Parts: sequence; C-alpha cells; structure tokens
Amino acid sequence: MNRFIIILCLIFFAVSGYSQVKFEKEERIKRAEAPAKAIRFVDSMKLNNRVKWFRETGYSSISFEAKTKHKGKRVSVEFSENGTFEDIEIEISTDEIPDSTFAKISDHLLASHEKYKVDKVQIQYSGEPIIVLNYYLTNVVAGDLIINYEIVINTKVDGAFARFEYLFDKEGGFIQKSRIKLSMTDNIEF
Repeated sequence: MNRFIIILCLIFFAVSGYSQVKFEKEERIKRAEAPAKAIRFVDSMKLNNRVKWFRETGYSSISFEAKTKHKGKRVSVEFSENGTFEDIEIEISTDEIPDSTFAKISDHLLASHEKYKVDKVQIQYSGEPIIVLNYYLTNVVAGDLIINYEIVINTKVDGAFARFEYLFDKEGGFIQKSRIKLSMTDNIEF
C-alpha cells in the first residue's frame, strides 16, 4: 500500500509540473486549411500585407495563427482549433511598456532569475472579438479590452540553457509562467 501512495504522488507531481511546460510545433498551412471563422476575422482587419497561416500543435491542443506585418510591427492573431478568436499579439520593445509596469515586470523576473535576456515582448489584446477588432482598427476602447504583456526570456537553470514565457497584466502583475520546450523529445535524433 505504501508503494502505491508513493507512485500516486509521483504521478501527481509529474502531471502538475507538466502543465507548466509549453510546447508548440508550428506548421505553415494554406489559407484554405484555416477555419472559415478565423479567415473572416483576419479579413475584417483590413491588413495590407500578406498574411501567413500556421497550425500550432501543443501537448493537448491545436490552434491556428495568422501572422503578418502591420505598420512595421509583427502581428499575430490566434484562434482555437474551431476558429474561435483568442487574441491579437503585436511585437513591441520594452521601451513601449509604461515605466511603472515594466519596473514591476523587471522586479518579478529578477526575483526569479539571477540573469536573463529578454528575447521577445508582445502586447496582447483579448476579450470579445468585436471589441478587440474595433480597438485594432480605431485605437478606441469601447468595452472590456484585456491588455497583457507576453515576455519571452532566455536564462540558465542549473547551468543549462532555458527559455520561459511570462504573462503579465497591463499593470505588470504576474499571471503565468511557462517553460518553453523546444522539441517533443529530449532524446538525440539522428
């Protein structure tokens, strides 16, 4: 009976740690392979540049992403497997985050990591699709627009290279941390 409890505990800790690891395999697809609902949303954004479509496969989910450039910035629009809108992310620099917000983000990162390098920063807009689309087109907030910051960092953990994705709210409050796994397997493949 004692062994059984130990095995259950090990499984529990393995599963709870698993949820904090993020893996996404991105595969380029044709526009016609994306959900119709997602295509309609992206078309309504009135983008001037070419849009590239991707299917993202994670540990337990499939999603779709449309990527383009708009006004010199990388923009990605994410959708669930069935085409339900999730968010718009726009790549920005750390200078574009309000000083007080970035100070809170930096404090959190420094408390978690001795040294790190910011690899990517995105401002993330989510909420009701029509509200997010309206804000994207007009820069006018007309409803409950959710603004977050997604920060990807490179660091070392126990002497080994590690990559993490952090999510912070618009005031710099910590929401979530995920370790980014670069491949589905830790084995060397030949």
